[in-house]
Amino acid sequence: MPMSQDAASKCATLADGMADVASWFRNGQDWPLLAPPPRAEWLALLRSSREQLCASLSQCSREEVETVLRARLFQRPDVSTQLGLVFDRPAAVASRIAAAREIMAAGWSHPMAAHAFTIAVLDAQPWEMPIMRDLHTCPEHVMERYLTWLFVRPVYRAIGDDAKYVAWLPEMLDWLKQQVDAPALRQRLAALINTTIRHLDIGMVIYSDVQVRPVLDARAGLIEAMTRQIETLHGSGPGPTALRPANRRIRLGILLRTIMKHPDPQAFCSQFEHFDQERYEIIVYSQDLVDRQCEHDISLYQRLFRFVSAVRTLNGLDVRQMVDRIHADDLDVFVYSYAATIGASPTDLLVSSRLARVQILMNSYVPMSTGFSSFTHVATVAPAPESRASLLGECREEFAEIPRVLLSYLPFVPQPAVRPINRAALRISANAVVLYNGGAVDKIVPVQLDAWVRALARIPGSVLVLAPFNPGWSGVSGATSLHGLIESTCRTHRVDPRRIIVLRELSPRDTHQLYELATVYLGTFPHGSSTSVALALQAGVPAVTRRSPWLRGTGDASIVQSIGLDELVAADADAYVDLTVRLATDAPFRAQVCEKMRAALPTAPFLALSDYGHALQGLFDRLAHESFAYPLPADATGVLPESAERSAA
Repeated sequence: MPMSQDAASKCATLADGMADVASWFRNGQDWPLLAPPPRAEWLALLRSSREQLCASLSQCSREEVETVLRARLFQRPDVSTQLGLVFDRPAAVASRIAAAREIMAAGWSHPMAAHAFTIAVLDAQPWEMPIMRDLHTCPEHVMERYLTWLFVRPVYRAIGDDAKYVAWLPEMLDWLKQQVDAPALRQRLAALINTTIRHLDIGMVIYSDVQVRPVLDARAGLIEAMTRQIETLHGSGPGPTALRPANRRIRLGILLRTIMKHPDPQAFCSQFEHFDQERYEIIVYSQDLVDRQCEHDISLYQRLFRFVSAVRTLNGLDVRQMVDRIHADDLDVFVYSYAATIGASPTDLLVSSRLARVQILMNSYVPMSTGFSSFTHVATVAPAPESRASLLGECREEFAEIPRVLLSYLPFVPQPAVRPINRAALRISANAVVLYNGGAVDKIVPVQLDAWVRALARIPGSVLVLAPFNPGWSGVSGATSLHGLIESTCRTHRVDPRRIIVLRELSPRDTHQLYELATVYLGTFPHGSSTSVALALQAGVPAVTRRSPWLRGTGDASIVQSIGLDELVAADADAYVDLTVRLATDAPFRAQVCEKMRAALPTAPFLALSDYGHALQGLFDRLAHESFAYPLPADATGVLPESAERSAA
């Protein structure tokens, strides 16, 4: 095939144009209140540009295509997902994907490998394509693009896509581990590991409705291989030993992203400030995160230092230095509150090391195992009996039960809104039923949205309001794919997509107004939304939840059941739809639930911070006694105090 610089230049120009459109989609800067579907002319331009780019690729040599891959568009190779192109699969695109799949199966040695990879980036998702196994034959700058594409967070287009992604992940992670150990890639090992550390993110597994233990085990094996190859990824000291100084308080360390005003330290204070300081010496390790939710708060600092012995920063340290800093404190107990990012970040590498005699994975809003052998226990609320078997199947760690409720929350205190949000602003009629969800965009997966749209179809005059974008999440980068999913789901159930109102990125102060509009709050599944459910109940809005066979989905049910509202827990997706419809259309039933809710809230365990803190200390007292024979206090039981038991009853 003759080389054509004109074709290569055209490809680069088209790619730059698509990158400009992608920037608008990601930022949504002209959205005053709503996050609307993409403009039809922009989508048409994107699709036309993609078709022209794919056609021009056939006129380019392999070297030219490798040059095109340096364009801005491919620096973030999530173009097909973030721009919603995965929802546009006409016959020509499907045929192009099939041809690319055959070439990619042959590996990088195929003369059209770069062409096929470029088409895959534009048309498909990594888990839909074969892994190109001969990575050592891939040009180095293309290798980084390929790995970054492999690590792209998926968009689930249909029910069952989560199972396909989860089934593909162990294969990809095991292959990546083989590349780390491969002699042929020895000269590129640093680039391989650095790209993995920066970009690997498999956090979407928490939004799947299937067993994920094989994924976590494969991720643990990859990190073990990485730390074995790179000396700076593990500590230089021996780590904690069985011997500890006699008569010393229990030395407890906890890893926080920041000590500035932020949900992390606020939750930490509510959980640990009630610990007995004569028994516990608490050390905080801060990563000094500064994001759009962070702000200085003198009262929070004062509250923190009433019970914290020391704060140590980990900012600017490599993994080895972080491990050594924590080892120097000779911790008895190390606590890590899991978040939604699961990858091979410095934090993941840090906690994969044994840092204390007892290493506990504790509730963030995602109770879930890490798969790391460094952890001895996972501490969370007891699952429903039908979930216990799946819990034991997913956890490598021992299970340590926190009584009654997943988390304890600060009581909600209304704050002045930044902008008024009411029915008039959203063009919702005064008598319309408003279903509301304020969970992050990643939680709106096909099985969840399908249930919501089915409920809409059965509730005359209803609307669904979504507030999926938050300064602490992913901004508005998922808006286009979300609208693609909304369009396809509404088309399936013959519901007008205009009945779903998607709001732009709002401050937490603004989103609290949405509870005042809501008739029913919709909890999320398979991943829970326990914080939003707790806020809804405090606002007097009944929340629909679904029972989960997975530990990561137990939070919502634990919140409503802790105040005796078992009737708000549906057994499955169909029952969830039925319950939503009944709450929305059966006014006496809804009034009965709301009255029961109001009566129970004053003694709600998820708002009883002191009781929760004492129960949590009881659990830690027991673990310290079992692990290194620390004496139990006379009243240490690891259960809620008697007063709270009476109140809950």
